[in-house]
Amino acid sequence: MKYNLIIILLLFNSCTQNFINYEKNQPFNSKGFAYIYNDEDFNKKIIKKKIDTNSFQIAHKKLRTGSLIKIINIKTNDSIILKNIKKIEYPEFYKILITKPVADKLNLEISSPIVEVIEVKKNKSFVAKKTKIFKEEE
Repeated sequence: MKYNLIIILLLFNSCTQNFINYEKNQPFNSKGFAYIYNDEDFNKKIIKKKIDTNSFQIAHKKLRTGSLIKIINIKTNDSIILKNIKKIEYPEFYKILITKPVADKLNLEISSPIVEVIEVKKNKSFVAKKTKIFKEEE
């Protein structure tokens, strides 16, 4: 009786379908407004974490820390590539949190900072070197 139960369990487990997702992860791409950080936002508790306002820092709430992000000013086509330093919650309307020096580098208007945010993949493609074919293989 014990062996019959084990055989039946093995039979049911072997009949399960294994779904494998072969889709390639698409890099994050979004257009919208950038949130320019200042210390008053932290004091008013709009932003929960504090960042350095004098350096080039960006934060995104969905992308992992350490990922490279390219920010493009849509009006002037100025761009910069920076690392995501933290996952910080900011208002849902905005696409990314940036500091004032980043906004100055991109020549963003404070009244309407419209940007495009693109996640940069490090190893996008792999190029193999030329191979040597021996006479035996021909």
